[in-house]
Amino acid sequence: MNRFIPKLSCRSWLCIAVFNFLLVALMGLLMRLKFLYSIPWIDQKNIMHAHSHFAFTAWVSMALMVFMPMLILSLKVKEKLPLRYQILLLLNLVCSLCMMVAFSLQGYAFFSILFSTLSLFIGYFFCYYCWKDLNLIELPANLKLWYKVALLASILSSLGTYFLVYLKVTQQADPLKQLASIYFYLHFQYNGWFIFGCMAVFNHWLFQQFKVNLFSSKFHYAYAATLLPAYFLSVLWWKGMPTWLYVLLVMTVLLQLGLWLFYAKTNLTHIKRQTASVFRKPANWMFLVILIALTLKLLLQAVSVVPALSELVYGFRPIVIAYLHLVLLVIISMFILAFAFQQGALSVNRMASWSMLVICIGVFLNESLLAVQGIGGLIRVYIDGTHQGLLLAAIIMSLGILLLLISQLPILKSREIRGSIPAPI
Repeated sequence: MNRFIPKLSCRSWLCIAVFNFLLVALMGLLMRLKFLYSIPWIDQKNIMHAHSHFAFTAWVSMALMVFMPMLILSLKVKEKLPLRYQILLLLNLVCSLCMMVAFSLQGYAFFSILFSTLSLFIGYFFCYYCWKDLNLIELPANLKLWYKVALLASILSSLGTYFLVYLKVTQQADPLKQLASIYFYLHFQYNGWFIFGCMAVFNHWLFQQFKVNLFSSKFHYAYAATLLPAYFLSVLWWKGMPTWLYVLLVMTVLLQLGLWLFYAKTNLTHIKRQTASVFRKPANWMFLVILIALTLKLLLQAVSVVPALSELVYGFRPIVIAYLHLVLLVIISMFILAFAFQQGALSVNRMASWSMLVICIGVFLNESLLAVQGIGGLIRVYIDGTHQGLLLAAIIMSLGILLLLISQLPILKSREIRGSIPAPI
């Protein structure tokens, strides 16, 4: 059976993930076209489901499923992951592609739910193997905690999916329960699996390079403890929330912001000094963009803890979409690309640098116009031209990702990408 499993290098899998990122961008472009033009063969809602699910499983999760074992097992980008991870990555890719097609054609129906469920179980197996390998290596306990919280959050997020399926099967059409289950899934994916996963690989890399452990155990446990109560920020609009829970939520949001600002004040100068000689372009300025975006995210969370403001914000779809894209595009996706450049998984050349600039322009335009739409909705003023601008932003982002892939063709054609280093069992 082993000979039927393609054993690709870490770099190859990362390039496949970037190609999936391009497919995500093209689906976003398709949705923007549908807003402006009559395209009868496109179902907007179905494409939206395909867009979001494929982004989670085939782009972000796939990249983390490469980075995590690569660092835990101390592999180079041109080396191959063990066979168990190769199989999981292949199955995840196949399920993601099938899920994308099923959602695009059917929406929430038998095949889309089937492949979504299979992708969840693939994630469970990955968490098991990753946790097992993590326990076998020498690494400070507080660094291991980043990994473990990320893996647990990935598993926990699936409860939101199961509850949503339960509501649909039992024909409970309560929109508040459905929305709460969706936000449960999104919260533990975005703020748990994605952010803790990125922090895990970044801090592990810092420790490998400089033997620097920037976080105390108290910081790790305090920040990890905020993950569960922070979910209730997503359902602050729910009537009848107990006072004690609201107080806990306010304390949680302020604690997250305080911990981050304290970390930024005490450690960022030290990180810059330590890494100045090893940070590659364009990763150096990309990490700066990510830090600014993460600070903005936490500030927005702190502001939205006001109940009246929260009801307004969650009532306007462009603001919600802008926030979700701030996290997924500016923080998570930029981190994956920056870390891939830093690790050498993506080759640095002139076209690659220009492509990242193009992507950033598209992302900035997208975020700005979504914010403008949201503010216009709040003040009840229609701002003309925003849909055309969002279409332009989608075109720019898609073009940037395409240029990035083209810039990697020389290394993809080389013998190194195919490699002769065997994959361990």
